[in-house]
Amino acid sequence: MIREDDLTSFREERATLERWRTHSYHVIANLLEVCTACDRVRERTNLTRCQYCRDVYYCQDGRCAYVHHGQAHPRDTIWLR
Repeated sequence: MIREDDLTSFREERATLERWRTHSYHVIANLLEVCTACDRVRERTNLTRCQYCRDVYYCQDGRCAYVHHGQAHPRDTIWLR
Protein backbone atom coordinates (compact mmCIF):
# COMPACT_ATOMS: atom_id res chain seq x y z
CA MET A 1 0.00 0.00 0.00
CA ILE A 2 1.07 3.54 -0.62
CA ARG A 3 1.23 5.73 2.41
CA GLU A 4 -0.24 9.23 2.58
CA ASP A 5 3.26 10.69 2.93
CA ASP A 6 4.28 9.10 -0.35
CA LEU A 7 1.20 10.48 -2.11
CA THR A 8 1.91 13.95 -0.76
CA SER A 9 5.50 13.68 -1.93
CA PHE A 10 4.40 12.59 -5.41
CA ARG A 11 1.92 15.47 -5.63
CA GLU A 12 4.56 18.00 -4.60
CA GLU A 13 7.05 16.59 -7.09
CA ARG A 14 4.51 16.68 -9.90
CA ALA A 15 3.51 20.26 -9.05
CA THR A 16 7.16 21.28 -9.05
CA LEU A 17 7.78 19.64 -12.43
CA GLU A 18 4.70 21.30 -13.94
CA ARG A 19 5.76 24.69 -12.56
CA TRP A 20 9.30 24.18 -13.93
CA ARG A 21 7.97 23.15 -17.34
CA THR A 22 5.82 26.29 -17.52
CA HIS A 23 8.69 28.57 -16.58
CA SER A 24 11.26 26.83 -18.77
CA TYR A 25 9.10 27.39 -21.88
CA HIS A 26 9.14 31.11 -21.22
CA VAL A 27 12.89 31.15 -20.62
CA ILE A 28 13.58 29.27 -23.84
CA ALA A 29 11.19 31.52 -25.76
CA ASN A 30 13.10 34.57 -24.51
CA LEU A 31 16.44 33.12 -25.62
CA LEU A 32 15.51 32.06 -29.17
CA GLU A 33 14.29 33.95 -32.21
CA VAL A 34 13.83 33.25 -35.93
CA CYS A 35 15.87 34.95 -38.64
CA THR A 36 13.47 36.52 -41.14
CA ALA A 37 15.82 35.99 -44.08
CA CYS A 38 16.88 32.36 -43.70
CA ASP A 39 14.15 31.13 -41.26
CA ARG A 40 16.67 29.53 -38.91
CA VAL A 41 15.96 29.44 -35.19
CA ARG A 42 18.96 30.92 -33.43
CA GLU A 43 19.89 32.44 -30.10
CA ARG A 44 19.09 36.14 -29.86
CA THR A 45 22.73 36.90 -29.15
CA ASN A 46 23.55 35.75 -32.71
CA LEU A 47 20.85 37.92 -34.26
CA THR A 48 20.50 41.64 -34.93
CA ARG A 49 17.25 43.51 -34.55
CA CYS A 50 16.16 45.59 -37.52
CA GLN A 51 16.19 49.27 -36.67
CA TYR A 52 13.20 49.98 -38.94
CA CYS A 53 10.93 47.01 -38.18
CA ARG A 54 9.52 46.33 -34.74
CA ASP A 55 9.98 42.61 -34.24
CA VAL A 56 12.31 41.54 -37.02
CA TYR A 57 15.60 39.81 -36.38
CA TYR A 58 18.25 38.66 -38.85
CA CYS A 59 21.59 36.84 -38.56
CA GLN A 60 24.64 38.91 -37.65
CA ASP A 61 26.89 36.88 -39.91
CA GLY A 62 26.25 36.16 -43.54
CA ARG A 63 24.03 37.96 -45.95
CA CYS A 64 20.74 37.87 -44.07
CA ALA A 65 20.91 41.60 -43.30
CA TYR A 66 21.21 42.39 -47.01
CA VAL A 67 18.39 40.01 -47.90
CA HIS A 68 16.03 41.53 -45.32
CA HIS A 69 16.89 45.12 -46.17
CA GLY A 70 16.73 44.40 -49.89
CA GLN A 71 13.20 43.02 -49.52
CA ALA A 72 11.79 45.29 -46.82
CA HIS A 73 13.86 48.48 -47.12
CA PRO A 74 15.40 48.57 -50.63
CA ARG A 75 16.21 52.27 -50.48
CA ASP A 76 18.41 51.82 -47.40
CA THR A 77 20.25 48.70 -48.59
CA ILE A 78 23.13 50.54 -50.24
CA TRP A 79 23.94 52.29 -46.96
CA LEU A 80 23.98 49.08 -44.95
CA ARG A 81 27.34 48.10 -43.54
